[in-house]
Amino acid sequence: MSTRLDPDEKSELERERDFLLKSLDDLETERAAGNIDEASYTELHDDYTARAAATIRALRDGVDARPSVPPVPWRRRALVIGGIVAFAVVAAVALAAALGARLPGQTSSGNQPSAAPSTGQRKARLQEAADKNPNDPQARLAYARFLEESGDTVESLKQYDKATEIAPDNADALANAGRLRFIVAGQVPSPDAQKQLVADARTLLDRAVAADPNNSDARYYRGVLLLDGFGQVDAAVGEFQRYLVLAPDGRFATQARNALAMAVEQPPTSGSVPP
Repeated sequence: MSTRLDPDEKSELERERDFLLKSLDDLETERAAGNIDEASYTELHDDYTARAAATIRALRDGVDARPSVPPVPWRRRALVIGGIVAFAVVAAVALAAALGARLPGQTSSGNQPSAAPSTGQRKARLQEAADKNPNDPQARLAYARFLEESGDTVESLKQYDKATEIAPDNADALANAGRLRFIVAGQVPSPDAQKQLVADARTLLDRAVAADPNNSDARYYRGVLLLDGFGQVDAAVGEFQRYLVLAPDGRFATQARNALAMAVEQPPTSGSVPP
């Protein structure tokens, strides 16, 4: 699809060109520092180069001849936060099913009883496992994820917090405690409570990244927070890029690429919370 450029379109193309060229520079820096493998570097470099070339041609010719893509409305919150919520549900179901799959009397070969455990039974087993292993953050995380999947957000957040108390440097516990706080921030009516939840979420996600710089989910969650909670587009772009370096085929790869592609469509905004 080709259209003559109006001033707004030209401005958008200029922002995209600058963003892509900066991304290429950042990619070279990551490669020089040894923070990216060759396959990931090549994939991202080829993508950025092709998009940058198409954008520069559009500015030069005054005609946007870039390959058309399905229209994606600027809904960062629905896109990115939705991805987090979807992941939470999928992860919780998988973890709960995995823990509930081996019941008393069941062997490791996979023999199963005639009836699958009910939700109440799975909850009881997860809670029992967490209580019997008070120093095991993984048991506490499994219980927290199950509660979140079941819709018990308040108790789930308490269990994530307990996991961070048990293991203050556990990146998964810190990242999920921060992620859920940011989601909850959009559900409370008090502006002061919202601000506190967002600030606490950032502290937890900062700690998660510091504890494990290569935790891809923590990078993605932090990118969402920086983009939607603080309007820090450049910093968020860096987190999404890092996520794609760490997990080019990860569960959030599509959302991260879409967020990167759309980041140039809207200038930074003041801090907000998800709807």
